[in-house]
Amino acid sequence: MLRMSAALVAAVGALAACSSGGSGSNNATNSGSAAPSSHAVASLAGASTAGASTAAGSPVSGGTLTVDRTADIFTFDPYNTQDDRSIFTEMEIYDRLVQLGLDGKTIEPELATSWTVAPDGLSATFNLRPGVEFSNGAPLTADDVVYSLTRAADQKGSWGFLFSPVKTVTKVSATQIDITMSQPFAPLLPALSTFAASIYPNGSAATIGTAPIGTGAYEVASWQKGSKLTLVKNPHYWQSGKPYLDKVVYNVVGDDNARVLQLESGNADVLDDLPPNQVAPLKQKGMTISQVNGSALIWVILNEAKKPLQDPNVRLALSWAMDRQTIAQDVYSGSATPAKSIMPSSTLYYSATQDPAGYNLATAAQYLKKSSVPNGFTFDVTVPSGDAESLQTAQIWQASLKKIGITLTINQLEATTAQDEYNTEKYTARIAPWTNDTPDPDELMGVALDYQPQNGLHTSFHDDQARNLVTQGRAELDPTKRAAIYAQLQLIANQQQPFIPIVEVPRLYASAPTVKGFFPNTQGKYGFVNTWKTK
Repeated sequence: MLRMSAALVAAVGALAACSSGGSGSNNATNSGSAAPSSHAVASLAGASTAGASTAAGSPVSGGTLTVDRTADIFTFDPYNTQDDRSIFTEMEIYDRLVQLGLDGKTIEPELATSWTVAPDGLSATFNLRPGVEFSNGAPLTADDVVYSLTRAADQKGSWGFLFSPVKTVTKVSATQIDITMSQPFAPLLPALSTFAASIYPNGSAATIGTAPIGTGAYEVASWQKGSKLTLVKNPHYWQSGKPYLDKVVYNVVGDDNARVLQLESGNADVLDDLPPNQVAPLKQKGMTISQVNGSALIWVILNEAKKPLQDPNVRLALSWAMDRQTIAQDVYSGSATPAKSIMPSSTLYYSATQDPAGYNLATAAQYLKKSSVPNGFTFDVTVPSGDAESLQTAQIWQASLKKIGITLTINQLEATTAQDEYNTEKYTARIAPWTNDTPDPDELMGVALDYQPQNGLHTSFHDDQARNLVTQGRAELDPTKRAAIYAQLQLIANQQQPFIPIVEVPRLYASAPTVKGFFPNTQGKYGFVNTWKTK
């Protein structure tokens, strides 16, 4: 099977043909235009690197996998999705035309078996996999693909910006669709591999948010909002013999210690968001630790609609009062590193030298004196209850801010409530993770520094220079020119601090020794199409 290197995608905007065939590949994951071959992408230290490990024996069919995660999902509709848990679930239920390879550098077939991009970069044709059925037994058609991708490209949607150059998606034949663009689109293929480009039945927008139908490995059996979601094997799944598991049950367990106890007692098989201080103890108890570096960071998101956060000097004062080194060492047990960009370090065109903020209370005080509130002010930050790392981070920050005359109040909210407060822009400041869905910077820079999609990730940050650079970067096919654009964007972010990057963190998961074939991709996204359990 021929595969297009994502380095090629990034370098030439996919202005080449990629054709591939065969019976499919590993579980779909979110993606992005990946890095050139000289650029290091996320490692999988301690994680599986392939589907079913030969050392673990042959896969066994059947059984139930229980996953404990910190909060519930919000929706099954990719058009409105804004949280990782919903994204991960959608990746199990729906497929996309293409998927990001496990190496983070290749774009591989999924519902499309092959594709060709025109030399001018203004159109692309995709050949659909024959014989695919939805979980209700209905055949996948070109009309379904056209409907789903046209909706994905709607600029009113949460992720429409990912497809902003797309003009039309049209049916060429029963097995072929065509995408036309207003300008060359460097991250076209990576964008098509994200959750936002999931494929669902024609005309189903009104129902898929709560009753999804997809062609993925699993379908929804039941959803008890706030507590439990159960997926079962899709009997019509196109990959023969997969998935191996009969059922996947997601339980909401917000407290870190409670999730660890669930794994140790055998009541859970997989944990997401594993606390770093539990890595060594769980390894000693025989658990498998999956670690993905370079795709995630912890940051503070600031709502500039709340005064005085609209003042860049205030935001810089807040940032320079963040003791990143202490947080990395004490809160994350040395597994984290101080963040120097709003882009995680494995992202294409990442730079650590674009005037990053450090920890210096004298500098913080100087920015405060130049601000609209030179004598200080009071504000609050939201952290999810049960999230010990976020709470400790907030407490360290709180102590530093007090020394320069700023009072920080810490609000602990249940994780789903905290997410909803953020989505509806009722928050003031929020400590939260960002995880790349793609190694390409377009997704993060587009949603964060372009003020139209999601109001700049719900920050109300508005900068026309940044917005114009985001648009230029999306259309630029020359890697050297793209690098310069994203360097400038990182500089703007560091000098204005609409987000305060705190630390880069590994994505950590733990699984029981009976779990085989569980492995996150280079962006930390996981799925269970290749996962099985020993008897």
